[in-house]
Amino acid sequence: MGYRKFSDIVGEISPERRARIDAIKVEARADAVAFNLGELRRHRELTQVELAQRLERTQASISAMEAAGDNLLSTCRAVVESMGGHLEVVAVFDDERIVIPSPA
Repeated sequence: MGYRKFSDIVGEISPERRARIDAIKVEARADAVAFNLGELRRHRELTQVELAQRLERTQASISAMEAAGDNLLSTCRAVVESMGGHLEVVAVFDDERIVIPSPA
């Protein structure tokens, strides 16, 4: 018994189906990872001291921010941007996901 390619088993995938599969993968990735700010910092391999330096704050303020349960969006944006990313806010409904642009 030999090995067969996946494409030989399922056949050609239509562009419409490929687009749907890709959309599902993007949504799954977005839903698969949920970090609080402390977990995000650790995931990005930063210490509280390093993040504090990037944000021009004290280590104690970073500790307090990570312990807080309800940070402002501006705080979350600053943290994410200091790590080289950008923050997206998405409204999720049963039938759609809508990105809410954040003020620059």
